[in-house]
Amino acid sequence: MAAPEHPLASGISAFTTSDEIYVSELAADLTVILDVEYDGPCPGFETERVPGRSRHPVLFTRSEGDGTVVSFTLGHCRGRFDVADMGVDDLGVTDTVAWESPEFNEILRRCVDWSVHGDDWVSCPVGEQRTKEWQ
Repeated sequence: MAAPEHPLASGISAFTTSDEIYVSELAADLTVILDVEYDGPCPGFETERVPGRSRHPVLFTRSEGDGTVVSFTLGHCRGRFDVADMGVDDLGVTDTVAWESPEFNEILRRCVDWSVHGDDWVSCPVGEQRTKEWQ
């Protein structure tokens, strides 16, 4: 966790999942909340490596105009035949690893709530109803 105190990550422990990372240039003015460490090859991407960077943001915010955008890049589902460009003709299964992670699902739920309610948003624990003052 790059910012464990951020409301989108607060109370969520570091976790492990299997997913793709975006290997691309990123804006300099990101507030990184969750990142991953990876410094290996990424075959099949236009840029196979991002030199000098081993940390890759997967959850971040960025100011845009009068608002703020949240981006959560985990959650790519890979079908059996989606990795032919990496030399694998058939994975044999549909890969939904991140979707099966309770941490992924909680962060995704918080991102949706935050996007709908804005900066005044307060996390509501899973399974609990929002009280009137939270609405």
